[in-house]
Order: sequence, then structure tokens, then C-alpha cells
Amino acid sequence: MLRAIIVDDEELSMRRLARIAGELGGVEIAATFFHPSEACAYVRDHPVDVAFLDINMPEIDGMELGLRLRQLREPLQVVFVSGYDRYAVEAFEQDAVDYVLKPVNAERLAKTVERLSRRVRPPQPPASPPKLGVRMFGGLRFFRSDGPGRETPIKLRSPKTEELFVYLLCKGTASREEIADTLWRGLEPDKAAKNINSTLYYIRKSLAEAGLEPLLQAGRYDIRVEARMVDCDLHEYERLVQRIRAEPAPDVRHFDQAEAAAPGGFLQGKLYEWAAELSRRLERERMELLEGKARLLVREGKPAAALPLFERMLELDPLREDIHEELIRHYLYLGRAHDAARQYRELEERLARELGTAPARPFSSYMGSAHF
Repeated sequence: MLRAIIVDDEELSMRRLARIAGELGGVEIAATFFHPSEACAYVRDHPVDVAFLDINMPEIDGMELGLRLRQLREPLQVVFVSGYDRYAVEAFEQDAVDYVLKPVNAERLAKTVERLSRRVRPPQPPASPPKLGVRMFGGLRFFRSDGPGRETPIKLRSPKTEELFVYLLCKGTASREEIADTLWRGLEPDKAAKNINSTLYYIRKSLAEAGLEPLLQAGRYDIRVEARMVDCDLHEYERLVQRIRAEPAPDVRHFDQAEAAAPGGFLQGKLYEWAAELSRRLERERMELLEGKARLLVREGKPAAALPLFERMLELDPLREDIHEELIRHYLYLGRAHDAARQYRELEERLARELGTAPARPFSSYMGSAHF
């Protein structure tokens, strides 16, 4: 909606123009003025897109007023409205949007509003440059991202091409020597170097086809990924984990955000030897987040909400006796004695089978101690 003012020393003409503009839509008449000086004061302090100006006025004629208003607020557009056509050439020399003869009618003003809508466009935010989208949790995939919901898949040539690219994305920067030792261990240096170069060629070829070639910077000794051009779920997940660790009083919503950033196993279905330690660290972090969120919910007086989190922790590490105990206490607190007994039996059986030990406490010791 364009914000407009009308300046005319004839009240009937002003009212007619305001009424027709209101009926057409697309233009909001923010203010009307009989005196050009009042219009100047208003434009100085208020956002205005267009001014409808009469030409013959006693204080300042419309031509001069148009120049003054534009000096006060760029890029204000001007439409001259006059009972005479002799000023039209001068009006368009001032780059007026239109010159409308009185009496104004709806059909003619509609054309003016259409011209205004083409010339006065809301400022568009600069287009964000495309990024490489990478998803390493819940299945590996690459895509070009041009914004939310605008994804174009990127296919790499071979499993080794994928592995090298994932390695670089995880490391950020890696030396050629490190890459050769990790991905082509046992090959002679010259052969390893040729494999690196040919594999890099195919990665860059896929990136070039997606318009993302500058993302990979290969030097004589090092190969680097431009992090600013990458939207990677692993990077986002690690950022969120660091934020939670740094918070003196974590917010449960931040735990939810971290969980949403890692929906599934890391590099699911990919058996990369070099990623084994990273995978174990991520599993430990996942346990840490589940436990942190569960204990936060308990402190907030929401043990029922914490219960499924403890259950998921046991799926990841079934030998955590302290988590079994938390579940038993929660079941008892929630009046689920049968589930508490079942959980204790599961603990007994698992410890006996896998460690040859027994629980540290008898089941009877939990009775009466289930409170938060």
C-alpha cells in the first residue's frame, strides 16, 4: 500500500481525488493539505511514497513544491493534478509519474495508480548467495541451497569422492599429506597424490555444475573448505552443543534445537574408519544432551516428561546402572510399580549376563524413596 498526500487549495477537488483513490485501493491517503508549507513539514517527519499536487496555488506553485518535497524525501514520486494541460511538458521534465487533468475520474486515476505501483516498489533484501547444504545425520546427502525449501540435489561421482568431501567438510582444512595417510594409507606418495588430485577434480566438477566451485580451495599443501558457503547439520549441531555447555542455566528449548539438528545416526550406512572416533564423541554428546535435558525437566517438576528421555538413554547405553535407577524411581513416583519392577528385573538380567554382577541396591530399597 502506497502512502500518499494531496496538496490542493480547492477543497472539492481534494475531496474528490481522496474519495476515488480510496475506492480504487493500492493507495492510502495519509494526509491532505491546503497549504504547501504544511505539506513540506509533514513530509519532513513522515514516510510518504507519492504526492498528488495541484499546480496553481497561491503560496508556491505545484512545480516548485514538487522539487522541494523531493529534496526532503527521496525517492518521493509526484503526480500533478491540474485543470490545465499547458504544464504537462514541464511536469514530465521533472520526472513526474503522471499528469492528470481535472476533474479526476476513476478510470484515469486507475492508470496512474498502476504506473505508481510499477515505479514504487518496496526495497527487496539482497539475494542470499547459494550455499552447499550437507546432511550427515540420518543419511548422507548434498544439495545446493538457495533458501528455505529451495534445494537442488548434488551427486558425487563415487563413494571415494564422497568420503574425501565429507572428510574435508569435517576437518575444514586438511593437508595433502594428512589426506593421503588417512584415505590412501599404504599407497606410494606419488600414487596417493594422483588419487587426491583426480578425486578433487570430480568434487570440483560437481560443485561447478551447482555453481559452488569457489567453495573448495586447493593449494599446494593444504585443501580448505569455505565455511561461509556451507550449511552443514554437523556444524550447527556442534555450535548448539557448545552453547548449551556455556549456559549457566540451560534453556530446555536449546536442547530441543540441538536434538532437531541431529535427527538420526551420524554418517548412517557409511563405514569410514577415520570417522569412528568422531562418531563415538557424537554419541557421548547425544547422551550428555539427553541426560542434561532429563535432569532439567526433573528440576522443573516435570518427571513424566523426563521419563522417555531416560528410556532413550538406556537404548544407547543399556549398562548405565544409574539410568536404570532413575527409571525405577520415576516409575514408582508416577505410580507405575509394575514397570518399576520390570525395569529392575531387566537391570538384574543385563548385569548378570554381560558383567557377571548384580545391582548395587535391592529393589526394596527404592520403595518410599521415589520423590523429586
